Amino acid sequence: MQIRRLKLSGFKSFVEPAELRVEPGLTGVVGPNGCGKSNLLEAIRWVMGENSPKSMRSGGMEDVIFAGTATRPQRDFAEVVLQALDDDGEELEVTRRIERGAGSAYRVNGDDVRAKDVSLTFADAATGAHSPALVSQGKIAQVIAAKPAQRREMLEEAAGIAGLHVRRRDAESKLRQTEANLARLEDLMAGLDTQIAGLRRQAKQAERYKKLSDQIAVAEGRVLFARWRDAAAAAEAARAQAQTAETQVAALKQSADDVQKKQRADAEALAATREELADRRDDASAHGHRMAALTTQLETAEQRLADLDRQRARLEEDRGEADRLTRDAAEALGRLEKELATNEKALAEDEASRPTLAAKLEDAERAGRTAELALAKATADHAGVEAEWRVAAAGIEQAETRVARLSGEARRHAETRTALTEGDDPELAAHDARRAAEAATARLGELRAALESDRARKDGLQIARDEAANALSAAQADLAGIEREFQALERDRTAREKQAKGRARLPAALDKVSVEPGYERALAAVLGSDAKAPLGRPEGDPEGRFWTGRDAPSAMPAPVAHSLSFQVTDCPPELAARLALVHVAQADDGRILAPGEWLVTTSGALRRWDGLIARGQGSAEAARLEAANRLAALEAELPAKQAVRDSAQAEQAAAQEELSALQRALVGSERSVGEAAEQERQALRALDQAEDARERIAVRLEELRNAAADLAEQQKQAEAELTSARGMQAALPDPATGRAQLEAAQAKNAAARSAMQAATAQIAAHDQGLAVARERTAAQRSDRANWQARSGEAAQRLAGMEQRFEEIAQERAVIAAKPEALVREIEQGDAVRTRLANALLEAERAVAGAEETARTTENAVSEAGEALATARETRAGLAAKAENEENRRSDMARQSGERFHCPPPLLSEKLGFEADDVGPQEREAEEMDRLSASRERIGPVNLVAADELERIEGEHGASAAEQEELAEAVNRLRGSIGNLNREGRQRLSAAFEQVDSHFRLLFTKLFDGGQAHLALIDSDDPLEAGLEIYAQPPGKRLQSLTLLSGGEQALTAIALIFALFLTNPAPICVLDEVDAPLDDVNIDRFCDLLDAMVRETDTRYLIVTHNAVTMSRMHRLFGVTMVEHGISRLVSVDLGEAELLAAE
Repeated sequence: MQIRRLKLSGFKSFVEPAELRVEPGLTGVVGPNGCGKSNLLEAIRWVMGENSPKSMRSGGMEDVIFAGTATRPQRDFAEVVLQALDDDGEELEVTRRIERGAGSAYRVNGDDVRAKDVSLTFADAATGAHSPALVSQGKIAQVIAAKPAQRREMLEEAAGIAGLHVRRRDAESKLRQTEANLARLEDLMAGLDTQIAGLRRQAKQAERYKKLSDQIAVAEGRVLFARWRDAAAAAEAARAQAQTAETQVAALKQSADDVQKKQRADAEALAATREELADRRDDASAHGHRMAALTTQLETAEQRLADLDRQRARLEEDRGEADRLTRDAAEALGRLEKELATNEKALAEDEASRPTLAAKLEDAERAGRTAELALAKATADHAGVEAEWRVAAAGIEQAETRVARLSGEARRHAETRTALTEGDDPELAAHDARRAAEAATARLGELRAALESDRARKDGLQIARDEAANALSAAQADLAGIEREFQALERDRTAREKQAKGRARLPAALDKVSVEPGYERALAAVLGSDAKAPLGRPEGDPEGRFWTGRDAPSAMPAPVAHSLSFQVTDCPPELAARLALVHVAQADDGRILAPGEWLVTTSGALRRWDGLIARGQGSAEAARLEAANRLAALEAELPAKQAVRDSAQAEQAAAQEELSALQRALVGSERSVGEAAEQERQALRALDQAEDARERIAVRLEELRNAAADLAEQQKQAEAELTSARGMQAALPDPATGRAQLEAAQAKNAAARSAMQAATAQIAAHDQGLAVARERTAAQRSDRANWQARSGEAAQRLAGMEQRFEEIAQERAVIAAKPEALVREIEQGDAVRTRLANALLEAERAVAGAEETARTTENAVSEAGEALATARETRAGLAAKAENEENRRSDMARQSGERFHCPPPLLSEKLGFEADDVGPQEREAEEMDRLSASRERIGPVNLVAADELERIEGEHGASAAEQEELAEAVNRLRGSIGNLNREGRQRLSAAFEQVDSHFRLLFTKLFDGGQAHLALIDSDDPLEAGLEIYAQPPGKRLQSLTLLSGGEQALTAIALIFALFLTNPAPICVLDEVDAPLDDVNIDRFCDLLDAMVRETDTRYLIVTHNAVTMSRMHRLFGVTMVEHGISRLVSVDLGEAELLAAE
């Protein structure tokens, strides 16, 4: 794969469409910090399928969309396009687009694909979103700090087995799912076994239940018949009693009619007397209302006169109150005028004296400020003297402390020197440790050589075992598929044979014919629907189509050239005439057909001599012929497949047994190597400790000698500083003089502050008195205005009271004449009331007599009605009883029809019992209840248990077949996983050897000497082992990567990355500021290595750098600018063309 262009639009800071050309050689990307250079690397990883927001330096995947600036709105989508040429030289364009709220979408050459497809495409090309060839900022540090297992992943990328890992994970996922399905199926089959046992018990219960149900149906019919018979007899008796009651009702009705006529006459007389009584009561009521109205008018007039007298008395009281208020107002106004004049005069005098008090306060404040300034000056002078004394004292104390500290250090150094020189000899200890380490290393080498030999043998045995297991899995899967297909075809053939035997008639033509493989469709197309027609002449003259053969076999036509009959291996004579004249060919060549001839192709296309063309006929018949041929082929193929499976089983068992024995031996060898390695590590650790102790003692002694001279010089300086500090303290003035001046200034300041406070209090008291006087004057003026208003209101009220007195006198004169006339009119109405009362009494007596007569008649009517009602109730009860019995008989007939579909008289014939044997309905009901109780004791019954049992047994058979298929699928998947693991181990081991070889050479080139190598640790399985780096820069001993310096670690990591490139070069390599930790010398080596890599591989390099030397070695430069804040743009310069232009 060759990556050629990267197009961005709306991705992070690249809001405008931008294009980065990735051409052969070194392409540099430069620009200031924060301009968006690293966004180009992230765009490449994103389009390759990166789905981790953290890896994209984002909180969420939508954060890769341009978020907007102060001058530009945010974008709704981001799109990155990667253009490349695949391994076949065809154009490959991968596009990834993300929209807000809609997620990501992938397209390859315009077609929608899955993210997994994109990842596999790049993984197979030795690159991808997590490829070690895409080295981002800090990636070198990550390689250095990575665990051995994480470094192995880089080796896997170099080996190109990342795609194998994806496929292995898919296979393992399918294996887990298949095993889970198999376990679920086993649980299901166990449940089906339980269901089958239960359904068999339920089927027996259902059979007994049905038998009791039949007996209950007969008992129910007998009960219905008995109830119908009893209801018919009861209905006849009830109808006779109802006829007798009807006669009694007619007689009583005639008597009741006579009494009702007399009752109507009495009612008319009573109504007339009641109307007369009502007229008398109306007259009396009208007169009473008139007298009540007159009495009310009299009471109203008397009440109004009393009200007017009360109003006049209240007015008299109000007039006296108004006169008193007027006098009080005059007195108050006179008093307020005098007080107001006095207060206004005093207020004017107080306001005139306030300026004198204010001037006195200003003088006091001025004196206070002067005293305060004097105090501040005295305080500052005294504080300065005190500070100088404290500084001098601190200097003396510090100098004394330093002298004491230096003396103590000198004593400690002398004691340390004595202790180091009197200890054991470090040279002798280092020599002994070196000899012990060399002996441990030699022994470890011998044990490792033996272990490597056993491991190599183990690898060979593992490969042999895996190959045997794979062969066995393949053989089992192949044999299982063939056996399953053979069994299915055998079952179909057996079923057809059973059907043919069951029909017991002439065999069908399709069952007796066979054809060579490849010609099934041709034969089926020729026979068509007649393929199922019987062979032979039928007995009698039935309808249908039959193959009977030619009447004269000697007149059989000669077969045509390339006749279909030549390909029919088993041809019944009845079909020979049809097949002899059929041409067969691979395709219709348009040949001319003689009358009666047909042409058929092997695909089933048919053309007859008369021009008829047919396509697609006989597909079912062709399938049966193909199945027959396939069954014959499988019968011949099965023995060989079974022999291959048995052989593979034997080979696997032998390989596994030998491998187990070797594995046990390896465990002991590995334990011995581990113990020897531990002894070597301890010896090396002791050697390191001895050498470190020797170097440390020598360095420490030298340090002590240098420190002793320094301490002597420092002691002289400290003593001189102590003498100087004491002299400075003696030259300072006495602080007691400054303290006396400060106390005098404080006394003056306190006196001035007291005078100012007294003046302030005096003017405050004066201002408070002025305010009180002003408020009192204002209050007096307000009181004067209020009294003036009250006096005016009292005068207005007196004028209104005089007018009201006149109105009350006029109204009382009018009302006083009414009571006398009303009294005379009331006395005249009493005589009329007596006369009306007498007439009312006579009318009430007449009504009472008429009511007594009507009451007597009504009692007679009531008695007659009760007798008639009793007779009617008796008649109705008997009629209802007759009707109920009739309804009960009809209901029994209806129930018989609904339950048994026949009338009750026919129940005995239908259910098989004698009508004369049917007893009372109670006894029959008891028998039915007894049978029902027996059925209820059975409990819940599954009436469809037999059907369910048949269905469950069918499902059990299907599940068993499915279980076999799943077991075969598990074996196939395990074989596939074994193949993937074996291929991964082989490719990873080969890649490790190549990477280690390249790493050794590149390390020596970058360090200009030294040596380094890679090692697989922590596991014997390369797919699970970790990758460790051991390096020995020039002049140093061999050690792991973590013990090197920062620059050495960076160069070692770069060597590892380029070793991976040389093993399996990726289409593109991006190095983001990898040269940042290198100095100028190592930068040149780094650039030389890049030039060598360009010559040796087809990888295209994209280098992000800030180093001027690296920029000068690039073939072309792309600059990333950010003229507008937050917006990145690309500009490019081809350095090769620029050099040519400069040369011209």
